[in-house]
Amino acid sequence: MNYKADHTQSGGIIEPEDFNTYFPNKKRISNQIDEINQSDKRKTEEEYKHMTLEDLREMKIISNTNGRPSSALTDEKWQKEFNIRKLFITPHNKKTTYLKGQNSRESGKWNEETQGAYHGQTNWQEYCTYINDVLRNIRSGQIDYCYYIYQIMELARFHPNSLKTKYRDGYWEVWLEKKN
Repeated sequence: MNYKADHTQSGGIIEPEDFNTYFPNKKRISNQIDEINQSDKRKTEEEYKHMTLEDLREMKIISNTNGRPSSALTDEKWQKEFNIRKLFITPHNKKTTYLKGQNSRESGKWNEETQGAYHGQTNWQEYCTYINDVLRNIRSGQIDYCYYIYQIMELARFHPNSLKTKYRDGYWEVWLEKKN
């Protein structure tokens, strides 16, 4: 029988409190869970790092869209897909804290009197406003909502390791993981 030890999982240093039979060491348990999750993440990265998003879509590992979710999506399926999709995002520069929409040249609403000139927010400016509002809310500790996968992936570019989501029958709750 060949036994191969997996040294990628380590719960840290054993403390005297770990042997207390009355009160479990919550910090150690939390560390062990974190290590197991990191190990699973490393295995997932190894498995998919040589693939492209298109390959994953063809294999039906991730959904075929960046828009609205399919009717068969569940939170469990979404969590797996979200973890895979995060492998393919490019995080924003640390100095970038919000999306900027002011570089769009068009502004305004359609106006017959100005012979068709458009005066109002462009779609890009409205999108930036929405994403920035969600960022402000989740950074203040609140839960906010997204309706499209591309919105969640944009948020993940700002917070790749701390963004949390939960799929709720047609929309997602989004928030930031609290740091201890």
